[in-house]
Amino acid sequence: PEDIDDMFDLPPLPESAQSAESTLEAAEAALAAELASTLDAHGVAGDAPDSRTDLRVAVSWPARMQLPDGRVIDVRVRNVSEGGVGLMSAEPIPGGTVVDLEMRVPPFDQGDESTTVTGTIKTTYTVAQGAEILCGSTWQAAPAGLEIVSMWIERLRR
Repeated sequence: PEDIDDMFDLPPLPESAQSAESTLEAAEAALAAELASTLDAHGVAGDAPDSRTDLRVAVSWPARMQLPDGRVIDVRVRNVSEGGVGLMSAEPIPGGTVVDLEMRVPPFDQGDESTTVTGTIKTTYTVAQGAEILCGSTWQAAPAGLEIVSMWIERLRR
């Protein structure tokens, strides 16, 4: 049969008050408004809960990470907390990946040397911002490394 509705014994669809073109225009306008709102919020919905449980402090520490393919890349620690690390890189960082991280924590006093703190991170997100790749992650380190980072966090919170 030429009429599919007759073939399946379905009632005909009601006549739409809007044309397909005006429906498409309305959908495009709604999508454009949603995208503009997301861009204004820097990629985070205004009502989205923050999953962080620890306050992060801004830092600028050099670091390296070993990617799953074995390559080691230089990154910069942007912020840190007892449970998370924000990173910046010129190279792509895979999201949702567990990798080793080594960061150089600066000395507390002029005579001291910087300390290398090693740990494991799980990347929770990556996003391109200009030429840089930003990465958020949770992390774990040995107690001695966590203690050094915690002392810096306390110092920077003041």
